[in-house]
Formats: sequence, C-alpha cells, structure tokens
Amino acid sequence: MKPPPQPVTYVADTRGFISWRGLAVIGVVLLSLPASGAPLPETVSDFIDQHCASCHDASEKKGNLDFDALTFQAQDPINLNRWIKVFDRARSGEMPPKKRSRPESSELDRFLASLSQTLSSADQAIVAQNGRAVRRRLNRFEYENSLRDLLSLPNLSLRDSIPEDTAAYGFNKVGEALDTSHVHLSRYLAAGDNALRAAIAPRRTTPQSQTIRYHTWDQPGFIKVAGPELRKTFPLVGLDLQRDLVARGRPIDKDFARPKLAASEDPVRRDQESVAMLMSTYEPAEIQFNRFRAPVSARYRLRFSGYAIRMAPDYTAVSRASRDEPVVIYAATPPRLLRRLGGFDFGPEPTVRELDVWLQAGETIQPDAVRLVRSRPPDFKNPLATSEGMPGVAFQWLEVEGPLLDDWPGPGHRLLFGDLPFADPPSSVARVGKNPAPPRITVTSTDPETDAARLMSGFAGRAFRRPVASTVLEPYLGIVRRALSECFDFTEAMLAGYGAVLASPRFLFLDAQPGPLDGFALAERLAYFLWNSPPDPLLRSLAADGSLLRPATLRDQTERMLDDPRAQRFVEAFLDYWLDLRQIGASGPDAALYPEYQLDDHLLESMLEEPRLYFAELLRHDLGVDHLVASDFAMLNERLAAHYGISGVTGSAMRRVPLPEGSVRGGLITQAAVLKVTANGTTTSPVVRGAWIMRHILGQPPPPPPPSVPAVESDIRGATTIREQLALHRAEESCAACHRSIDPPGFALESFDVMGGWRDHYRSVGQGEPVTGIGHHGLKFTYRIGPAVDASGEMPDGRPFADIRSFKANLLADEAVLARNLVQQLTVYATGAPIRFSDRGTIEAMVRNAERHSHGVRSIIHEIVQSDLFQKK
Repeated sequence: MKPPPQPVTYVADTRGFISWRGLAVIGVVLLSLPASGAPLPETVSDFIDQHCASCHDASEKKGNLDFDALTFQAQDPINLNRWIKVFDRARSGEMPPKKRSRPESSELDRFLASLSQTLSSADQAIVAQNGRAVRRRLNRFEYENSLRDLLSLPNLSLRDSIPEDTAAYGFNKVGEALDTSHVHLSRYLAAGDNALRAAIAPRRTTPQSQTIRYHTWDQPGFIKVAGPELRKTFPLVGLDLQRDLVARGRPIDKDFARPKLAASEDPVRRDQESVAMLMSTYEPAEIQFNRFRAPVSARYRLRFSGYAIRMAPDYTAVSRASRDEPVVIYAATPPRLLRRLGGFDFGPEPTVRELDVWLQAGETIQPDAVRLVRSRPPDFKNPLATSEGMPGVAFQWLEVEGPLLDDWPGPGHRLLFGDLPFADPPSSVARVGKNPAPPRITVTSTDPETDAARLMSGFAGRAFRRPVASTVLEPYLGIVRRALSECFDFTEAMLAGYGAVLASPRFLFLDAQPGPLDGFALAERLAYFLWNSPPDPLLRSLAADGSLLRPATLRDQTERMLDDPRAQRFVEAFLDYWLDLRQIGASGPDAALYPEYQLDDHLLESMLEEPRLYFAELLRHDLGVDHLVASDFAMLNERLAAHYGISGVTGSAMRRVPLPEGSVRGGLITQAAVLKVTANGTTTSPVVRGAWIMRHILGQPPPPPPPSVPAVESDIRGATTIREQLALHRAEESCAACHRSIDPPGFALESFDVMGGWRDHYRSVGQGEPVTGIGHHGLKFTYRIGPAVDASGEMPDGRPFADIRSFKANLLADEAVLARNLVQQLTVYATGAPIRFSDRGTIEAMVRNAERHSHGVRSIIHEIVQSDLFQKK
C-alpha cells in the first residue's frame, strides 16, 4: 500500500515543504502531462529486485518503503520525491546496508546513472512548463529597504508593522512560503501611507544647520541618577583640565544643585565640568542627553568630549584611569526604543570623539559605558571594584552639528511632488477623511490633471522598477481624480494614488515569467540578491538598453555591487537565515549557571558583528570555503577577544586579528554567535549543534526524529553527562543510524558553553565544587563545577578526532562538500526557489568552476549570477 501523502517537494533533501499555492500551480502543469510515467528502466528495476526488495516489500516494509507498491509516476510530486530519496540513500552508501552483501561499484554506478536520468527528465518536464519558482512577493525586509531607497529615508522603520514572513528551505525569500493575506494588504496600506508622509518636507523653509553644545551638568538624564545612593553618575565640578587635576585626584563636590554651576560663566571652565558614569546605563534610569531632540530627520554630526577615570572606593576622590573605556552611542526614542549609532573609546586624557549619523525626528542621544557594571541600584556589588577604586567614564558635553542637508526639500519629497510650490502647515490640526492627522505642508497645483499624470509616471516607474505604460497608470490616476472630486486637496489625492501603487502587485511582487529573465527582471533579481533592495539608476539603465544581459556587463555589475556599502544588507540578511543569527536574542544565558554574561549587551553586540564582518572579509578578498571551518584570523574587539581568551587586543573597534598558533577559534563554526544560537541559554546539546552543522555547513540535513522517541535533555544537576545519556539513546536501533552522523560534530563543539566561551568542565547547580563571586549584573552567585567535557569522537566514516581542532581538520579533508553546500544555500537565497533534482548538474558545474579560485566566496557568487538557474525562472 502506498504511504499517505505528505508535504514534500523535488528538493535534494527533506528540509522544506510546498504550499497549497505551489501544489495548485503544479496541478495545472500535471494536467498537461501523461496520465502515468514511463516504466522504470530495466537497470533500475533489476537492481531493486536483487538488492532492495527483500527488505522493502509488502511484508517487510522497512523504513515504511514498499517497492511492491511504489511504482514510478513522473507527474506525482510525492512519488517523485520518494524516488529521489531512494537515489540519495543509495548514492550515499547508506543503502543497501553494509551488513548485507553490497553490489559491485560498477553495478551501483549503472543503477544511479539510469535512475538519475529518469528523475531528471521528469523534473525537467515540469520546469520547462512552469519555471523553477512561483512568483514571489517582497519579504518585509525587502519591502522596508525598497521604501527606504525609493523615498530616500535611510532609517525608515517598517518591518515590524508587517506580519513576520514564513521561512522555507532555510530562507525568507522562497515564493512558496511568502503568502499574501488581507492582513498583509491592510498593513501595506498603512505602512505605505506612513512612509509617504515621512518623505514629505515638514515645512517650506529650509531648516538651518546649527552647532549646539549640551553640557552634562544641564542634562536631567545625567543628573537625576547622580549621587552616593544611586551611584550611577557623579558630578565632577570645576576640574581644570589644563592643569590636569584629574591626575592628582580631587574631592567630589557633593552639591549637585544647578545654581552652583550657573555661577561659573567662564566658557572654558563650563566645558571642563563633567558628570562621571560609574554604571552602564540601564532601565529604569537611562542616562541621556535628553535636552536634545533631533528637529527633523536628517544627517547630524555628533561630538562627545570625555575621558576615563578611576573613582575611589568611598566615592570621595577621582584619579586618572589606567586604561581606555569603550563607549557605545544609541539613538533613543521614548519610551525605550534604542538604535545603535556607533562606538569609540575614551582614554585617561580628555578627548573629543565624532560620529556622523542619521537621526529620526524626535530622537535623543543615549551614551553607554558598556564595560561597567549593569544592575538596578542600590542593591548590587561592583565586580570591577578593587581596593584602588572602580572604573568610570566622565562626560563633559555633547556637541550637535546639524541638520546637515544637501538640499531642501529632500529627494523623497521631490519624487512625490517635484518642484510644485507648497505652504507651511496650518497651526490647527488637519483632518484626513474622518480621522485627525498631524499638520502637514500643502502642495498646490494649477493644473492637477497634468501634474498628477507627470508625477505618477515618474513615481510608478521607480516603484515598479521598470518603465510603465499609460494603461498601467490609469487605475492609480483614477484614484487621484476621485479623491479630488470628493474635495480632498491635491496633496492628499496624490498620497492616495501613491499609496495604491505601494500596495499593488507590481510593487510588492518580483516580476518574472517562466523562461529567460529580461533585463529589468535580471536587474531586479541581482539587486535583491546582493543589496536586498531594488536596482539603482545604473542597473535600470543597463536593463533598459539590454547591456545587462551580456555576461561581461553582468560580471562588472556584480563586482560593483559587492563593493558597494549596500552589500552589507546582503551579508546581514543572508547570515540571519543561513546561520540563524536572527535568533541570537531568542534566549539569554542562565543567571545561576552563567552570571558573568548577565546584561552584557556589549558582548552580545560584538558576537553578532563578528560573523558579519568575517563573511564580508571573505567576500572582499575572495577567500575560500575552507575559511568557513578554520582560519588564521578572526574579527575581534577587546571584549570578544577577552571572551575567547586572546590577549593583546584593546578597544571597542572590531578588526581583523591574527590568531595564535593552535587557536580553537577561526572559521564560522567556533564563533560565539553560532555557538549561542545552537544552545538554549542553560545547556548545550550535541544533537542540536550536530544537526545544525549537518544542515547549515555540510548541506546534509538529518531526517526528523521518530515521533515516539523523546528528546535527550542535559542534566544540569551534574549527575550524568550528555554523552552518557546519548550512549543509551543510540542503543535504540531506530536512533543509531542518524546519530552516527549527528553526534560527532556536536561532541566536537561540547568544549564551548552556551555563549561560546571555552570550558573544560560543565557547570552544575547540584553536585561539584562550588564557585562564588559577583556577576556582571552586580549580584552574588554560586554555581558548581560539573563533570569534565569530552570533545572526542569518530566521524561517520570511522576517522577519529580528539577535539575541535582535529574535527576541523577532518572537515577540511573534503572541501567540495563545503563548497557545494554554500553554492546551494546562496542559490536558494538568490533565486527564491529550492534546489531541484534537475538542478544538481548545474550546482556541480558551479562547484567545479569555483575550484579554479580555491572555491572563493566571491567567485561562487559570480558563478551563481552567470548561471542559468539565476538568469532564468
């Protein structure tokens, strides 16, 4: 009897699913195919009869596979997928099993070649009629980037207002999973309207750029947490920096009243007066320069004056610091929305640091001395305090220059309304329909019909990413005309038409028909691949004249785009899903077992930056896929280097650092971010980490566990190790086969804790020698030393490894496996479709071609862009 239908596709593994929409499309195709497939070649049927049928017939049905009932039906996707599984298991050597008589290699090769041809022919028949992928919509990150670029609003935040996208085959770019509901359409209309209104100039007159200095003494965000009780900040009044009294120490002025400062009218002295941070800023009392609010959304230049200090244990004197202190600057929006702007270090000498940033209207500035203790005062201890004192950072002032405008109104406003005159908003609140809306400027037109047609043509052409015919524009102009007839002003009427454009399929969906992509579709696919955003004017012009279709031009544009800062969008979007970095904040380290990691945002941010900078370095220098496993360098700053036990790295800036000989770091798989997303915050599991390595690095995802088999949980009491528990688990015949492949990489990574720190022993809350101290969050802790970690194991082919170093060496023995997986991952991401059986030949050709360049990551991207898989749908 045939197995029941289940959601599957023609992919090279069992990762994904196919949506009802995808099945409907396939159903249309299947109607045009023969009612039944051709019989299996005799070579295939004879091989099965001789080597497979005795275990997989109607009476045995091992693995729920019955060859007596399994005929070959080329038009049935479930049937085809089962035959692909048969092919893969035979090719891997898993079947027929070794305990039975194995076929001669020549016989196996003939079987595989014949079955491969049969499966490829069936798959190609469907691809020829339907293409590789269904038409897909923009995911919410692409949607946000598209509006940012279209309206020239670099920090427009919309993604959280759109429903979260479903991932399939590892990514949020696969059309089968990106459905569109009435909820999506409602959110698109609202988000599009918000974006359009954000692009409109808030007033007619150009905002004047000013340079204003905000002294910390005059900031409620600094002073409200000052003093011995809260101990977050301390005023340092009247320190004459020219005579460097800081170096000799000075009593703290206990008078925190503002009138005291007002008596000092000397501007030099005012600039020298400081407020020192002794704790990292943390709710409920954030330290902010909150007398400043960005007046308009624009670019600003921020200058910070400050220095590192050491405060006496009794808070009575301050002295010169013995080291630099890292500082991170955030843009803050009430009540608690933070956006990282950048960072720098303050040394013992007063220094001015500068950041060039984009601020949204209404944002203020929140500095954070990120190495300092973070807790809720007053019930805490400072883990950095010694008999000589505690570290701190003294801020003197923030100077804001801006807004820095290239022109006014901005390019987004001009896209919407060109050079039409406009007036300042009225003083009273305007009304849009029945709903009150914030006051806005009023654009006037003496010829609304002509102006609307001209403006809509330019806007729609940019939004739709290709030229548009007048017939395409007519529905949107009809909305404008109707709004004008209902007494809406010209501004609101145009916004209604523009909003319809931004909610239309031509904007929300990537345009492609089955077959070769035209120039505009190719430009679109290339831009959303390498920039995660729409094509720029140069790409559109090359699409318009057809030159983008030439291989040399396409290669040149790929190079240009990889060198563009917007390629960082690709790096982040690709790694967020390939490496699961988007889940880095899904769990936190357990407070009882890992107190040193508590509330350490600087470590977490540094961990997230490392794989992004590392992958960008591989791209920049076309480094090979062996660097995914091991390398002689890492991207580190002082905090991350300390986490890794690497000395000689100072400062908060991330940079390329050579690794000492024999380091366990280097490559992606031992980076802290990867090790964190494969742990749950309390324990690590060789099964979880091993399955992750198989799926994400080797491209060999294990099948899901049988539903009747319970998960193996680590024992945090310290009574048994996870290895001992897994030994019992592998005694089950149904578990042993998969765990031979899953467990080895997981065992090799057991030397790393839930945050990627090195460990020789597990930690326990039950048995073992106690360890006590004060955590990063300022609270006392006690945990216990658990059993020793054993990171040794045996590869599925029998090769042993003693630890992570020798495990990496084993992985590097077959570089083509790493290259093949990266080609597949990037192809799914770039094309929005899974790897089909008939794609395998093209994938192998790309792997072979990239070998000429040592399987360099940049070379692999060029191979994908030049391939038929990329240039055809």
